[in-house]
Amino acid sequence: MDPGEGVPGLERAVRRLAELKSWDAQAPLPTTRELGERYRISNASACRLLKRLDDEEVIWRRSNGRYYLTESRRLFERPKQYACLLRKLQNWSRIYQGVMSGFSQAFGRNRAAMLFVHNETLVRHADTAHPPVHAGAAAQREALAEFFRDHDDPFGGILLDDVWLDDVLAEFADRLGNAVIVCRPSRLPGLSSVAVDFDTSAVLAIGHLYARGFEEIWLAVPFTTAAPVDLMSQAAVKAAATLGQPIDEKNICLVALPEERERFVQRLKESRKRVGVFCLEDNVAQILYRQLQEAGIACPARVGLLSGMGTDIVTERRITTLQIDYEKIGLTAGELLLGGEPRAVTLPATLVRGETT
Repeated sequence: MDPGEGVPGLERAVRRLAELKSWDAQAPLPTTRELGERYRISNASACRLLKRLDDEEVIWRRSNGRYYLTESRRLFERPKQYACLLRKLQNWSRIYQGVMSGFSQAFGRNRAAMLFVHNETLVRHADTAHPPVHAGAAAQREALAEFFRDHDDPFGGILLDDVWLDDVLAEFADRLGNAVIVCRPSRLPGLSSVAVDFDTSAVLAIGHLYARGFEEIWLAVPFTTAAPVDLMSQAAVKAAATLGQPIDEKNICLVALPEERERFVQRLKESRKRVGVFCLEDNVAQILYRQLQEAGIACPARVGLLSGMGTDIVTERRITTLQIDYEKIGLTAGELLLGGEPRAVTLPATLVRGETT
């Protein structure tokens, strides 16, 4: 800066810097105290001058109170990216295709940039006839630490896959900032969530099966340790008890593996009651439907089948289902991130009756 003294000297120096653009755009100008000492003026005089030059748009005052050259404003105020921390792309189910379709719509409307970070350790699901493998806490902790090491710039917001564990996210709460988790609620303060209303949806499903005259309800559990499945299972048990016909514990059946499904279908074949089956996942529901047909079990005359997700895997096969609007879940998640205010949102499911009840 110019060696001249007084307010005129400081003004000439600042205007010259702005004209020549010789100052580092990422660096603030010296403090008013430093400028006052260098140009032999009071701190108040330096403040008044810099404020006037800011009003004239010669320089720019950032929200932190420091002054920069005007072109620095574009650097600091450029739109921040929004990160999506998701399972590996090849493991996206139709659920996540819907979620990301809605999420992309929200950001497309606002011209916001998204960074997709696909983590192959979150979910491994090489064979749909067998259950997926979800990453444990240690693997998730390592993955999040790696993400924050590789991405120093703060994000405008972060979208989180439902498999992330609250206990792990809590350890990174100070770095997550504006974040939303989809397809399940969260107990973490400050973290937004968008999920189906599990309790109301389960009442809708169980109530429908009882209304169709099924004497018993059996739960077909496709796998455990996946929050949406676990929460719907718990809600179904609660709904049946609320409706006055609790589900017998022996009829809450794991059907993750082929041999488990064979035993399940054999039990149905041997049952003397008319059974309504609530299967909590679409891929397993369509496998069970095929096995019921192969076993000669009339559906819905003897056994009713209702699936809990409502993707085209079951709707195309005319299986009765709880249809969940995953696209709306994604759209709502995007709107929450863009709005910046933490909220927990639940959305209703719709019962779509097919040929199986």
